[in-house]
Amino acid sequence: MDNSRQKTHTRTIERRIALREKIALVLTSLFIVVLFCVWLEFITALFCDPPPTYEDNVVYANSSRLSSINGVVVDWQDLGNTSQMTEQVNRYPHYDLSPMFPNFMQLQRPADRTTYNNQYIDSCINGFNRSTQADNWLKYKLATDPGYKVENNKLVSCPYPTQRNKTGASCFYSIMSEQQFLRYPKKGVLKFDAASVYNNYSTLPYHSSQGQAFVILDGTVLDITDYLEGVTNVVWVAQGSYSRSFAMDRMFLPLDLTLLLYVHMGEDITQRYYKDIKNPHAYRQCLHTLFYHGVAELEQDIGCAHINLALWITLGCFLLYFLVRMNLAYLSRLRCIQKLVYKAAPSSHSAEHAFRRTLSIMSNHRHLPPYTLLFIPCFAESSETLRQTFDSLARTNYPDTRKLLCFVCDGLVKSKTDTKESYLCILDALGYSSTKDPELRSYISLGQGSRRINYAKVYAGFYESGRNRVPFLLIVKVGAPHESLSTTRVPGNRGKRDSMLMMLGFLERCMNLMYYRITPLEFELFNLCYNLLGIDPRQLKYMLVTDADIQVQDNAICRLASRLEADPRLMAVSGHIRPANPEENIVTMLQIIPLYLTQYAGPAFEACLGTVTTIHGGFVMYRLWSETNKKRTITFRTKMSFRRRVHKKKKKATSPQPPVFSLAPNSNIEPCCIQPTVLRGLAAPKPSTMHMENLLLLGEEQYFSIVLLRSNPNRRLAFEPEAVGYAVLPTHFLVLQALAIRHLRTTFHFQLEFQHVAKHLGWMYWIVSLTKLLDTIFTMPLTAYLYSVYIRYFTYHNLAFAIIVGAFTSLILLHVIYFILRRQFKYTIWLILYCLFAVPFFNIWFVLLSVWHSNTAYLWYDVWPTQFNRRHRLHGILMDAHEQSEHQDNEDTIPRMRLTDFEVLEAEKIAQREKEQAEMLDAKFNGFQGYVHVQQGHASKPSWSSSHLDSPLISSPPLAQIRDKLKLNGSHSRFASDEDARRYMISQASSQTSSPRNPFVHVLDDMIDTQRHRKTRSQSSYFSHTSQPDHQEMFMPPPVVPLPTQEDDTESIISLSNSVISFEQSHVEYHGSSLGGRYIRSSYHDQQSEGRDRPVHSRYT
Repeated sequence: MDNSRQKTHTRTIERRIALREKIALVLTSLFIVVLFCVWLEFITALFCDPPPTYEDNVVYANSSRLSSINGVVVDWQDLGNTSQMTEQVNRYPHYDLSPMFPNFMQLQRPADRTTYNNQYIDSCINGFNRSTQADNWLKYKLATDPGYKVENNKLVSCPYPTQRNKTGASCFYSIMSEQQFLRYPKKGVLKFDAASVYNNYSTLPYHSSQGQAFVILDGTVLDITDYLEGVTNVVWVAQGSYSRSFAMDRMFLPLDLTLLLYVHMGEDITQRYYKDIKNPHAYRQCLHTLFYHGVAELEQDIGCAHINLALWITLGCFLLYFLVRMNLAYLSRLRCIQKLVYKAAPSSHSAEHAFRRTLSIMSNHRHLPPYTLLFIPCFAESSETLRQTFDSLARTNYPDTRKLLCFVCDGLVKSKTDTKESYLCILDALGYSSTKDPELRSYISLGQGSRRINYAKVYAGFYESGRNRVPFLLIVKVGAPHESLSTTRVPGNRGKRDSMLMMLGFLERCMNLMYYRITPLEFELFNLCYNLLGIDPRQLKYMLVTDADIQVQDNAICRLASRLEADPRLMAVSGHIRPANPEENIVTMLQIIPLYLTQYAGPAFEACLGTVTTIHGGFVMYRLWSETNKKRTITFRTKMSFRRRVHKKKKKATSPQPPVFSLAPNSNIEPCCIQPTVLRGLAAPKPSTMHMENLLLLGEEQYFSIVLLRSNPNRRLAFEPEAVGYAVLPTHFLVLQALAIRHLRTTFHFQLEFQHVAKHLGWMYWIVSLTKLLDTIFTMPLTAYLYSVYIRYFTYHNLAFAIIVGAFTSLILLHVIYFILRRQFKYTIWLILYCLFAVPFFNIWFVLLSVWHSNTAYLWYDVWPTQFNRRHRLHGILMDAHEQSEHQDNEDTIPRMRLTDFEVLEAEKIAQREKEQAEMLDAKFNGFQGYVHVQQGHASKPSWSSSHLDSPLISSPPLAQIRDKLKLNGSHSRFASDEDARRYMISQASSQTSSPRNPFVHVLDDMIDTQRHRKTRSQSSYFSHTSQPDHQEMFMPPPVVPLPTQEDDTESIISLSNSVISFEQSHVEYHGSSLGGRYIRSSYHDQQSEGRDRPVHSRYT
């Protein structure tokens, strides 16, 4: 009871720690978003260097030395009266001198010209055929305004600043005057308060009443007094009241714009201007040129609206990153780039030769590719999806004799669309017809507490699909007995990482069957692979891991294997995953571009730089081991005499030796993905924090790449775009949301963890990983800010925003151009749908949900619905509250023995079973009732321990004499029964005395001489007390476990039947005819041996 409370309390503490990490992550994300927005909106404004502004009441104060000219504040008192312009300006301080610098004179043009000098004025007047109205307005203005005097069609005097209706002041409106004005210094711009504009500048002058009419547009103040006076006529209405009517012959601006200016004098017309006016952009610059009079206080610094270098540089860095990434991804499709990147040059002649032979596997039958394991983890996929998956794998052009299908059903679960459990659907699809239920085999899983020990069943056979006949293994995790009582959890479920670790651990132990101890499940796998399927697991060089809902192309396996054969430095190669159902509905269409960016653009960009950081486990081929090149390289020029001696030297004639089954490791191969350090790195971490939960429970596939690069820093990962697989996309939005959240959380925590490894791999790895981390962090705030930039551009049309909008729009158009050049026109439509509808979901909504649900990594979302009718479930390796109170199984209870010890136990079980059957037959025997004629060809099959010799049966000598005889002869062997030992002695007696000594016998094979044994450092990668080298006897040839009921001295001479065991290391060439001392089989067992359930290691020539 106390133990249960302690575990519950521990679990509560872990949840509290995860909640604290989530709060810290949320606050950090908010801080980053706020900092990003502050930098773009406020900090960058400090680098704009806008002109200073001056309040109107300050400029027009009686004590002020400043003056304003068309909204520009000047102070030329220090310049003196050096010119007529400075003299006139200095004469009228604290006044508005705009009437002396009339902007409306830009409407004047010679009679022989039809265009205006200013391009903005010419575009808004001549562009809409209003030049006649502009000429009429100018003539009317000069003729009716008493402040302006015209002689010979030339303006000679302007109004005094102090008296607007009295003429006599100088006028400055020529081109020379404009250039002179630009040379003189300016103080800044005139700034008005919006309330002051509404209260003081909202009327037109009439007779003796003074008035001015201003409007605010895009934060600038426009003086429209002269224009409205020129396009209206005063109409008397009654005594003391009047109105105005429009003169259409003098209206050079559109009527709707003129009405807007007249009705909303003194107001901010920005929103109405862009909403009600047709072609508002055509008149904006024209209004600014003719009527500009300052800025409004409500507007930000006017300089940032036009030039914001800091904003351009900040967003330009992101634009450059996206541009380089996209271009490198597309350029990788060129043949020249593929030769440099994807077809890396081999580091040795043997690798190059192997690569060439692999490429010619279909043209030359003598050169066969390496054995490849096709590993398919399954859960609750539909039967039709599973059939399509292994049909595509079985029908690839990779030879059937060199590939092995391996399915792992992660628990006893039933799909919602099927009536039977998933593994039964697989057996039916594979054509498995045996009615015998395999024996449950235990192994140590990644589960916690009571879920540490798991049980599995193994099925084996051959799958026939068309002309293909492929061997297969089906491993079904059934769980411990107490798991079958649960109604909420799947029995046997432990996750994909446990399935991969189970297979990789089995292959690692097969590399050294002499010393490594194996579990019952691993013995069953070896027995079925070797005896039933005819494949030595130690020959499996590559392992393809693909999801159960991915169908591969015919040449996918060949391309991945050829890539690994071409470059010995590669540990794993990932393929290109494409959508299998892109046009099923709108949800699948929205996923095409994100899938393209994740599965192709990202890996291709990293592959071009030679720094692939992550491999998506849905379609990856791993290198299990590689050949070692121990030949000495001569770096100097040898003497001719030495060459002649070497040439004349003849090889000694060697007598052919019988093939043997060797348990010793092969010294010519080096483990890669099945290194003990790799397996420990994959199995050791515990999900004790929120970060590790998201990394291990959700990112089971991506974390493996970190383990590989950490354990093998001199090797690399790769990407093969020509190896294509097709994945089934989710068709429901909630499923898509769950997958996107899982991917975002996994990617973020993977990039955080990868920073610890990148610094040991090189500076290029560090740069790529850091940019990917920043990309993951700033995706959401950058996308939201770009949306605001687009909105503000279409609202205010600022130049700074226009440049940013144009740059990112060109990036999208560049994608479209690439798709058109590749004739992928559908991708263009899908890209438009993605930009319009999917970007807010993938870059904003899903990111927010992933941060909010970051502490729920212990819950797994099932993409394929199960019979439980719910999507979320507890991860398979975690215990629930009920299991925490149960009895904890000790992993030491699982028997871990060497292969020979398992053979002895199996032989004893079979012998006991045969003895019981014989006793039952004897009990039913009633005497002979007739004669039975033995037909030729129907002889009984010898037992598994019978010899191939046809010598007469004689009595066996004492076992002690047999043991002594073996010692005297200098050889050592173990036999399964007295009959084997007797027949071996007969064969020794009949053989010649001058026969050579067995070259596979080693002095270490003598069990009695224990002084010559030394400890070895090779050990299993599992963390188990039974596998630790606590005593010297572990490193000796394994003793046989004695029977519990009797003691016999035959325990040391039990052997593998029909085999010659050698513990000596055998040097084997991979491309030769043997591996590990056993000849490679070119064909499978005959049909008669497929149903054998007993271990028979026969010799093959």
